[in-house]
Amino acid sequence: MADQKSANKPIMMLIAVVAFAAGYLFYSQFIQPAQLPINPPPVAASDDLAIFKDLTIDFSILDDSRFRSLRVFGESPVKPGVTGKRDIFAPF
Repeated sequence: MADQKSANKPIMMLIAVVAFAAGYLFYSQFIQPAQLPINPPPVAASDDLAIFKDLTIDFSILDDSRFRSLRVFGESPVKPGVTGKRDIFAPF
């Protein structure tokens, strides 16, 4: 029995050292797959928002009779009622 305990001690120490080394390599990311760097997009020197300076929006669609004939079905705004079970752990 004493011989078995003394034989297990070096094996356990070896397993602990190997686990420590593997953990160190994993967390230090010493072994990494090759990754290509992703270059950021070039910054434009001009202001691209200038094209929206003279923007006009046509709201005449809201005055159309087809739009005005739309009706609301149901509650608006929706009023939540009682849903679900009182005891979520009850069988049914």
